Amino acid sequence: MANRHEKALMKYLCLLFFILILKISAQTKITGIVHSENKQPLARARIILTDTQDNIITFVFSNKDGSFLLNTEKFGTFNLEITSMGYAGKNILVSTIKKNSVIDLKSIELASDKVKEAKEIKEVVITRITPVRLKKDTIEYNAQSFSNGSERNVEELLKKLPGITVQSDGKIKFGNREVERVMIENDDLFEKGYQTLTQNMPSKPLDKVQVLQNYSKNKLLKNIENTDRIALNLTLKEDSKGKWFGNVLLASTSYKEAMRQGKINVMNFTKRRKVYFLLNANNLGLNEMKGVEYLISPNSENDVENVGTDINTLSIINLHQKNNLFDDKRTNFNNDKLASLNYIYNFKNDWKLKFVTVFNDIENRNYVNSFYRFNYNGQNFTNIEDKSWKQNNSNLVGKLEISKDFRNNSNILFYNKISSLTENNNNIFIFNEQLNNQIGNNRLFASENKLVYTKKIDSSRALVAIARYIFQDRPYDFTDENDVFQKIINDPEARKLNQIINSKMNFGGAKVSYLKKYSEKESIEIQIGNEFRKNQLSSDMTVFDLNNNRINFDNHEFINDVKLKQNNLFAQGKYQKKNKRWRYGLTYLNQLIYSDLNGERKSRFHIFPGISFGYENSKTGNFSFNASRKFSTVTINDVYTNFIYQGNRNFNQSDIAFSVLPSYNFSLSYNVGQVSSEYLSVTANFSRNENYLSNNMIVNPTFTFNHIILIKNNSTFSSNLELRKYLKFLKTRISFLSSYTVSEYQNSINNQPLITSRFSNLKTGFEMKSGFTGFFNYELGYEIMFNKINSDANSNKYRDQKGYMNVYFKVNPLFRIESSLEYYKFGNTGQKSTQFWDIKVNYIAKKYNSDIYLQGNNVLNSNSISRYSIDNISESLYTQKLIPFHIIVGINKNF
Repeated sequence: MANRHEKALMKYLCLLFFILILKISAQTKITGIVHSENKQPLARARIILTDTQDNIITFVFSNKDGSFLLNTEKFGTFNLEITSMGYAGKNILVSTIKKNSVIDLKSIELASDKVKEAKEIKEVVITRITPVRLKKDTIEYNAQSFSNGSERNVEELLKKLPGITVQSDGKIKFGNREVERVMIENDDLFEKGYQTLTQNMPSKPLDKVQVLQNYSKNKLLKNIENTDRIALNLTLKEDSKGKWFGNVLLASTSYKEAMRQGKINVMNFTKRRKVYFLLNANNLGLNEMKGVEYLISPNSENDVENVGTDINTLSIINLHQKNNLFDDKRTNFNNDKLASLNYIYNFKNDWKLKFVTVFNDIENRNYVNSFYRFNYNGQNFTNIEDKSWKQNNSNLVGKLEISKDFRNNSNILFYNKISSLTENNNNIFIFNEQLNNQIGNNRLFASENKLVYTKKIDSSRALVAIARYIFQDRPYDFTDENDVFQKIINDPEARKLNQIINSKMNFGGAKVSYLKKYSEKESIEIQIGNEFRKNQLSSDMTVFDLNNNRINFDNHEFINDVKLKQNNLFAQGKYQKKNKRWRYGLTYLNQLIYSDLNGERKSRFHIFPGISFGYENSKTGNFSFNASRKFSTVTINDVYTNFIYQGNRNFNQSDIAFSVLPSYNFSLSYNVGQVSSEYLSVTANFSRNENYLSNNMIVNPTFTFNHIILIKNNSTFSSNLELRKYLKFLKTRISFLSSYTVSEYQNSINNQPLITSRFSNLKTGFEMKSGFTGFFNYELGYEIMFNKINSDANSNKYRDQKGYMNVYFKVNPLFRIESSLEYYKFGNTGQKSTQFWDIKVNYIAKKYNSDIYLQGNNVLNSNSISRYSIDNISESLYTQKLIPFHIIVGINKNF
């Protein structure tokens, strides 16, 4: 029965895909060439298609030769507006009555402003506010043209701008590229954590939204640095500059659930000074750290103004488990407090001061039941666990940045960032009906300093020098009460173990980059630098009885004292060239890597080339190919030779020395169309690791020893298909999404010969989003994943399914109803499905500049969700506790 349903589903999806392929060209194309009176082509002219109510349907800009191609799936009579700076605009009526038609307007002449009065122009001159402008690499939206007054924050307005999409996590895309920064009046307050701004700042003060293409963080590198980054710049209305504004949100359930949220955002923006202050507290399961998490981890951006792109926060063990299946609001039993201050001041003498500080206090609880079955080489056992995880985190992060622009086309930037983390864990585990307690804490102190000097030599050349230093210190101290050491040292009195870990890291790096842009189509970049890193790791294990008396045993296998030094002297060259529709790229990286692991010294020279080329054509599509040889190195976590207890009855130890792990990577991509209308994208990636890290697991029913081992040759292939199309007869945009991944790897169990395993994952599904102009709209999606593993030991397969349906009722501009239904089914057909239903009623009190809402979460009161997983020796079933049904009443007031 299951196979029949599965085959029917696959037939349906294949049929849907076939229909979409047939319809990929089912659209009307409007073409033409815009030129001046003297027959000179007009590049970057605006071509805007509007309906009879003056609503914007789509827009494009003319090419260098004045030509344009505009696609639409709609039918009827429309206005085509053509405008260009310094010329009188035109309105042309166009009618589309059948699909696959082409309307060729041929030559379109625009009269100069100086002579437009002297000529008889039959077309109507455009007098309304221009909704979209193009200024070189900047596309500018007039906020007023896209707002109807119902938007409560910047994010809601951005969702209405053509070409811009906002994802569920608040990240923004322009076309198919992710936006890296959102600035206010050309100042970057939030860097990559811009969700804090866009989700909380009222939209009413906005004047313009500017899309900055080929964005450079350093203004001296503009038009020199070869970049395809995207940023947004928000400009304010004149009467909003220098005024304090923001919002206050209060929400609560009944006294029985005692779940609440309080949030206040206050901001003030002028040309010289910008201030943003946030206070937030909630125990509703909301994760409000997404907009400030970028501050906690070291900067890993790979650009000319950074060195040390592979530096991460020290983490030896993890004594907490979080949910990774769906939104935090389902399982995040929390009590969080957050305060942040962002401040920028631009001095008159070209100095700039930027200050950011964040404090948060987080309590997170998570409840999981698990069933684990092991079956390999005649050894079989089952473990049942009930786990209650509780973690308290306190973070204090401060960043001070000072920069200065000099008159000789140079600037300097320095910043210092200090982080302090205190983490406490208090976990209760029941292992096969035996009570185990785990109590632990760890602290992190980190300091990061960076100095950047930029010199713009001339309009096509620049020099960038950078120095960076990072220090991290993270000690751990935790106690685990269990019977593990009864088995390991054969002593029935052993009931508690205490582990102390100390880890430190020092990093220093310097780099000089020379950038040269020969023309708009050709550039070169040369980098020379050095990176030095020193890691220290020590650990000690002590065992006690129930009365906290120390038990003596030979613990030399549980003591570590590791010192790892690495030095990387490198030189890199990058060359890029464009030739009409073709583009080429070449990267050549030379590295001399030196290592010292507890006195064992190694040095070796490595070469890592890369090549890329692509073809761009708006009609036939774009494709690109990339091939490279890359590398990574092992870290301190991979080379300690004695055991460190990881918690959860697992021990880790390494059997390898310091190693460089080279790999080959190949990728191919093709896309055609526009994401905002219809779009087809196909990508394929293949990677092969010459050496990779695997493990040899020594498995016992009550504990596991995991030995890290080095294996040669494994490979991974992945592919993605994305097809988007607007279906006129449904007034719905439908997307077909599919991906396939297959990987091969080897590992060992109980010192037996290596097991070769092949894991594959096929994911396919669709999304539908309506575009009705009435009071009703919907979103619908479904995804099914087929997981399969084949190995020398055994084989297994299972399916995961999830779906959603969101319905929106706009009763009137002030009253909205939203309903959201989610469906999950993880694992084999025997596992039960889980459904969530949330509903929200929202009323805008325009007179008081407020909105009031009533929200029901988990209306079906689902109390748990189960997840099934497999590997080549075992299968597991995890059941997670969910936040129960609750009703929230809230008010959000903008001021």
